Amino acid sequence: MTGFAGEDELYRYVGGIFETALADPELRPKLQKTGMILHSRCSEPDCSLVIDLPAAIVYKGSDPAAPEPSATMSMSTTTANAYWQGKVNLPFAMAKGTVKVEGSVTRLVQLAPLSKRLFPVYVERLRADGRDDLVLS
Repeated sequence: MTGFAGEDELYRYVGGIFETALADPELRPKLQKTGMILHSRCSEPDCSLVIDLPAAIVYKGSDPAAPEPSATMSMSTTTANAYWQGKVNLPFAMAKGTVKVEGSVTRLVQLAPLSKRLFPVYVERLRADGRDDLVLS
């Protein structure tokens, strides 16, 4: 499996799918209602995002303007890429330690089923950018 080259790609693809979700009139209020500021920390290579759900803003982890997160999810960039293609069961991955959680992400995990409608959008974005190397079968 393949992950991202670094923070710019993580921001483009994973950050982009959060921006898509936060622009969706059905998903935005549900995401904002969580009140969470999520730190998505990835390895291989090390990079991260901060997603301010109440403000509907996605930051690169290196952005000094990023607010303090209330929860952190850690995984490899390979796992992040696979998740957004519907290839990772989040509760199972958390139980196995493939995805590690710090802080309370219970509300976000409960919203995970809503992300299923974003999986095809994510794959289309990869393909549109010629990143078939990231598309999983």
